[in-house]
Amino acid sequence: MKKVCINNRDEMIMLFVDNIAYIMADGNYTKICFIGGLTTVLSLGLSKIEAMLSQAYPKGTTSPFVRLGRSVIINQLFLYNINTLKQTLVLSDCISNTVTLKLPKPLLKKYKDMVSQSNLNTNKKNDRRNNW
Repeated sequence: MKKVCINNRDEMIMLFVDNIAYIMADGNYTKICFIGGLTTVLSLGLSKIEAMLSQAYPKGTTSPFVRLGRSVIINQLFLYNINTLKQTLVLSDCISNTVTLKLPKPLLKKYKDMVSQSNLNTNKKNDRRNNW
């Protein structure tokens, strides 16, 4: 399990990276929400947290985190549903935990198209492998 240690003068927080559902900017603070419902607020900007997350994954491996716009990063491993009409994105572990985010329609549409295109390319590669 990947962990990121955030240590400041008064406290130390261990972030279990695999359990992070989303990270949202709130001014100079950043709210981290885990899939189980636990949340924590850090006095660091979203860009610094994003850099720490990227260091948790060795070179050559792909991080499951994707930044949507200026204020939110999601863990794509928990992606369950994108509804552009209702402007919601649902993250779930498909067991007992679900988190729903309300996001702008253009942001969701762009992300939905990106995910669809990525899955389409993956399916084409698999089809070519099966034909040999």
